[in-house]
Amino acid sequence: MQPFSRPALVGTLLTAFLLGACSHPIEIIGVGDVVSATGDRDCLYEEHAAAASNCTENLVTEAYHETYYAVPRPGWQFHRWANYCVGDPGNACRFDVPEEAVDLVQGETAPPLVAIFRPTVNTGLNSLFIGHSFFVPYALRMDFHVPNAGFADHEQQTVFAGGANGAPQALWEDPANRARIQGILDGGDIQLFGMTYFPTYPSLEGYRNWVDYALARNPDTRFFIAMPWEPFPLNTDAETYESNWETFHPAISHDIVDNLKLEYPGVEFFCVPYGQAAVELRKLYAAGNLPDVTAHTSNSEDAIFVDALGHADHILVALGELVWLRALYGVKMSDYDFEPNFQADLKGIADAIMEEHEHAYNAPWLFDY
Repeated sequence: MQPFSRPALVGTLLTAFLLGACSHPIEIIGVGDVVSATGDRDCLYEEHAAAASNCTENLVTEAYHETYYAVPRPGWQFHRWANYCVGDPGNACRFDVPEEAVDLVQGETAPPLVAIFRPTVNTGLNSLFIGHSFFVPYALRMDFHVPNAGFADHEQQTVFAGGANGAPQALWEDPANRARIQGILDGGDIQLFGMTYFPTYPSLEGYRNWVDYALARNPDTRFFIAMPWEPFPLNTDAETYESNWETFHPAISHDIVDNLKLEYPGVEFFCVPYGQAAVELRKLYAAGNLPDVTAHTSNSEDAIFVDALGHADHILVALGELVWLRALYGVKMSDYDFEPNFQADLKGIADAIMEEHEHAYNAPWLFDY
């Protein structure tokens, strides 16, 4: 399959064909059929699985006037087209390419028309999480929480690098970690890809690199940015810490999501505001309402943070992982059969964090907020 190119995929259909046509493959992700209005260019699910020539080649020899329809099989639903008709409503994708344009590119191959189908019931996503020490503890705990919440088909892999080395761009620029992550993505079955943020790398370059690579392997990959809390919490009081979060979280993570959505139409991006868990715990501690800890920061007592940099102690991990679960799978804590071993109402706090988060930046396939 041809790799994704951000500008090319949103150009006109004629321009796309002038860049390469004559053979126009059809690809199916999930379970469904692509049928044609003429009946001459159908690609059924079984035919795609068998790599039949009507799917892999779909030769175009004259004027190309065809409408394709994506038809899901039972238990599946059509999600969207990729490469063409991006953002079009409904399940139809229309091509009108004159014969003279087709003649110019005889023997060439266009990027495939991709129909993406998803199960009507989400039983779990094959996930990849990459990041640093403010991120990975939460990613690792999804291996317990997601199946425990009833998503039996959830699978995950995690790649860790400390500090700035866990930023998306740093992981891309590191040969060993880049090869490891690419090796996972090369399987073509990663459905959910989570990354984090580090201020040393403020640009979108690293995110773009990974998004391009992941989409080239699976056009139905979903992406999230998990925003951690501000480091060095001892440098500010609880009130200032909260104010800083309310400023930098939308300014950074929402901006990343907004820009990626613009650059990759139809692809799903959202953010996970688990950094607010540190804010809420600090507020409770400052008010004397956090009986589970005996210190703000300590590597020997029960605390919120274990060191001056701000690495999480047990209660901060416990709260943040519940925010992750709600953000990734829409699990309301009031319905979740799990009790954290703390007096503080961590489940209630996690629900409140997600319910107060701007819904436009939540996972778009979750509607129960």
